Parts: sequence; structure tokens; C-alpha cells
Amino acid sequence: MRSKNARDVELFIIDIFISIYKIKSYTAMFRDGHQLQGNSLHWDATMRAFEIIGESLNYLLENESFERLAPSYFRKIVNFRNVIAHGYFGIDADEVWDIVTHKLDNLNEDLLSMVSSQFNIQDALLFTIQEYTERDDKNSVEYLQKLFTQGL
Repeated sequence: MRSKNARDVELFIIDIFISIYKIKSYTAMFRDGHQLQGNSLHWDATMRAFEIIGESLNYLLENESFERLAPSYFRKIVNFRNVIAHGYFGIDADEVWDIVTHKLDNLNEDLLSMVSSQFNIQDALLFTIQEYTERDDKNSVEYLQKLFTQGL
């Protein structure tokens, strides 16, 4: 396992894609944020995935090439991660649901656009596919293979 300092920028990008995918999976069965919040397993998993997105973006924004291309709202995502990490019980279920239903797709699209124009994540995808294969996480492997075949 690599340390954070040795970790490639591309792996943090993949962490964000996987976390978006997981959030969409975790929340698909719910109709609103309060219903999601009422299911502690899915709520906690969703919050953890948001933390990973925020932590990954925080690291990526330290990279000049990435930061130069990043929309300004990426910093707000890092700030949201801080709210989750330090004020867990004060998180607004309606705000979370708004992010899930309206903002995650924008993040995904903006990240795809950035990656396709400036970063080669093929090797990192192969590395991550292997990691998830070893974990026997078939759904994530399938999602990652889809990204790989798209030529990211």
C-alpha cells in the first residue's frame, strides 16, 4: 500500500469518481434526505464517501495543474467535507439530498472534462481495478472498467 505522499494525483481523481458512484448507489432507494438520514448504514456510508471526495479534492487542489483547471466550487466541496468531519450531528438532510440529486452530476461532468483534457488516468484505473478485484467488489470493478473503456 502506498503512502499518501507517494500517491499519484490520478489515484485521488479515481477516488472521487468511485465515491460519486458509491453515493449514487447508496442513495438510489431513498426519496429524500430525511429518509436517507433515517437509515444509519446508508447515511454513514454516504457521509464517508463525501469525506473522501472532499479530502481528495483538498489534496488535488494542492497540485498546480489541477488547481488551475478546477472550478471555484471545488473549494466549497472541501469545506463541506470539513463540516461533515467536525460537525456530524449538525448536517442538514435536505442539503445533503440537494447535493446528491443536483450537484454530484455536475462534479462528475466537470471532473470528466478536466481528466479527458489534462490527465491520463489509464494506469491508475488499472491499478485501482486490481485493488477492487482483490477486495471482491464486483460493482466497483464494473464501474471502473466502464471508465477505462471510455478511454479516460
